[in-house]
Amino acid sequence: MLARMGDRTRVTNEAVTAAVSRFRRDEDGSLIVFGLFCFVMMLLLAGVSLDLMRFEERRTILQATIDRAALASADLQQTLEPKEVVKDYFRKAGLKPPADEDIIVTEGTFGESRRVKISASEQMPTWFMKMVGVKELGAPAASTAEESVGQVEISLILDISGSMGSNSRLVNLKPAAKNFVDQIFDSAEPGKASISIIPYSTQVSMDAELASYFNMTGEHSYSRCIEFEDSLGDFSTTALQFGSDVGDRLYQRNGHFDPFYRARPTYLLNCRDTSNAEILPFSGDPDALKAKIDSLTADGNTSIDIGMKWGAALLDPSMQGVVDGMIASGTLPTEFGDRPYAFDDAQTLKIIVLMTDGENTTEYRLEDDFASGDSRLYTNTWYQANYPNSKNQYSYYDPNRSGSNKYYSFRTGSWRSQPYGDGGSDYGDAVRMTWPEVWNDMSIRYFADEIVHDATGSSSQRNYFRSAPYNGYWSQKDDLTRSMCDAAKAQDVKIYSIAFEAPTAGQTLLRDCASSDANYYNVAGLDIESAFSGIVNSINKLRLTH
Repeated sequence: MLARMGDRTRVTNEAVTAAVSRFRRDEDGSLIVFGLFCFVMMLLLAGVSLDLMRFEERRTILQATIDRAALASADLQQTLEPKEVVKDYFRKAGLKPPADEDIIVTEGTFGESRRVKISASEQMPTWFMKMVGVKELGAPAASTAEESVGQVEISLILDISGSMGSNSRLVNLKPAAKNFVDQIFDSAEPGKASISIIPYSTQVSMDAELASYFNMTGEHSYSRCIEFEDSLGDFSTTALQFGSDVGDRLYQRNGHFDPFYRARPTYLLNCRDTSNAEILPFSGDPDALKAKIDSLTADGNTSIDIGMKWGAALLDPSMQGVVDGMIASGTLPTEFGDRPYAFDDAQTLKIIVLMTDGENTTEYRLEDDFASGDSRLYTNTWYQANYPNSKNQYSYYDPNRSGSNKYYSFRTGSWRSQPYGDGGSDYGDAVRMTWPEVWNDMSIRYFADEIVHDATGSSSQRNYFRSAPYNGYWSQKDDLTRSMCDAAKAQDVKIYSIAFEAPTAGQTLLRDCASSDANYYNVAGLDIESAFSGIVNSINKLRLTH
């Protein structure tokens, strides 16, 4: 019995061993397990990718929101509390607003700048990554925005030609330009903004101090305008040359004469000599600037090219010597010592605002024979002292008249051998006038009509003296203006232009001059206020730093 049981046990063990051996050698179905493992891993990786895509979408929304919130809250024109602006942007985007301590607002001492720094994060629950222990992903974001007006130099070039007196244009310009001045200085730290006002009509006039820094011809000293020359490259550079040493540029002084009216005394000069028509350079005084704007009056033709030349020149570093001199004389504050700053100074904005209601018209220049030297007119000292408005003080000299009687006396109404005052029974003395003295006393048309014609009775001589003393220039003025605008833009000067009820030619010229289409304004009436406000907002641009 025991032997049989042992045999059965041995048989069973052998069977088990054989079965195990066969199972070990059998490969059927082994890939099923591996395939299931790979499927699970692929599913997990796809899920992780989906979680990462959701995370990136959330992070992008968060970053975009925080950037927009930073920009809006840093705006100096923003009247709401900056932190509330930030939180409102987050709420509207469906995000949790950052805590107050995560919103850092830094205001400039004088309200000239605002810096807003925001930090935020979003925790996103995962769908698949939690299977490997990552239950959520953090989406951090940070942004800093700053609106800051550092050093600002502005040339405000204003049309004061005769047409500005029509349709309330000058009336509407003044409050808009004054508000522009206020907004610029309200957003700038004291000492960091300057504005030069360049009023222009037929010419551009300097005050006595500014003119003293330039070497100009000396035919007269009644008025102070420079004649720029395209042939010398004046309209292809923003620079001016100052100084009176030997070798310094000698600028031609524009004639002091009235080419417009028949008037005595002169009524409208080609180079206006009243203080309200003069340049106000490098001013940091908003009250003085606004007083200058208030004083502007409209008269004369339109020379946009000359206005642009002066506007660009007063931003050019070549004028630093002029500024130093004006500081030394007490005209400018010492903090303006580095103005005009170098064109490549990254902390300085150089701005031109060019306004016109018209288009380029004629500029006038005296011919050499009538710009200096002795004239054909004598005046009598006694009449000058006692009857200065009387025409009887004059004697007209005609060198081409036959005989010895070449002097016509308006006092005696006759031709004489000497001017009135040189005769034995004459009152006073006869003094020969220079041409500049004549043009300071009367217009060209008055001289031709009331002196030459009344003395000679000759219409041909009258007509000659109506036109011979001067010439008009206008055909190249649009090209010269564009050349000056190009020269300024090449130095990274930002040009804003305002066509204020201007004709088509003026609109085209100013559009071409502007730094971009967005810098060009075509307005009428009270809309000029919005043009100046738009320019201020552009100057006070936001800078996203991160």
